[in-house]
This record gives sequence, C-alpha cells and structure tokens, in this order.
Amino acid sequence: MNEQVRQQLVDDHFLFVSGDPNLKVAGMERDWPEGRGIFHNKDKTFLTWVNEEDQLRIISMQSGGDVRGVFDRLARGIKAVGDSVKAESGKDFMLDAKYGYVHSCPTNVGNRYACICPC
Repeated sequence: MNEQVRQQLVDDHFLFVSGDPNLKVAGMERDWPEGRGIFHNKDKTFLTWVNEEDQLRIISMQSGGDVRGVFDRLARGIKAVGDSVKAESGKDFMLDAKYGYVHSCPTNVGNRYACICPC
C-alpha cells in the first residue's frame, strides 16, 4: 500500500495508527506494519482488520439509520470470513465455553458483536 492510501485510511479512522503507548506496552505493535492488513469494499462500508488490536476485526457501517442493513451486511461478512477460514485451515473462530470469543484486546473478551453509533 502506498503512503497516500495508508494516510487516507488513517484519516478515515480505518487503519491502525502506530505509536499508541498502550499498544506498545502490551507488545501489540511488534513488527508494525508487517503481519497486519486491512481489506474493505469500494464504499468502505465493510472492512476487516487483520492483527490490529484483535486478531480479526470485522466491521460493517454506513451513514443513515439503516441498522438492519448494516447488521445484515455484518452477518453475511462474518459468515463469509468464517467459511473462508474454515476452508483454508479446517478451524473455526476460537470460542471458549466460559469466556466467549477469544481476543487480545481485554475490552472485547467474550464479545461477538460491538455496535458503535457515531455522533
């Protein structure tokens, strides 16, 4: 990715920003930017971050009030990514019976979905 594309993704708040002291101390900024990536559709309404704070973050968003449309896109995307992971590795997303879905970000432990409404 060239610098102009990277900076636009940072400005759009879509890309991991290097230099966060909390991420550094947790060892989550090792080898930046290698081993990380972002994939998005043309409209940037569906994104997947790989190895940002979580191993995988799947995002669906858009302006307006179509919550159902955003959720439906998210559900389809989670299924597509999960199916792809299963086809490639033979494994499902890591799920602990007690703690839920496993993440490296402690605020997300157990969460499958997080909904954020921008103001």
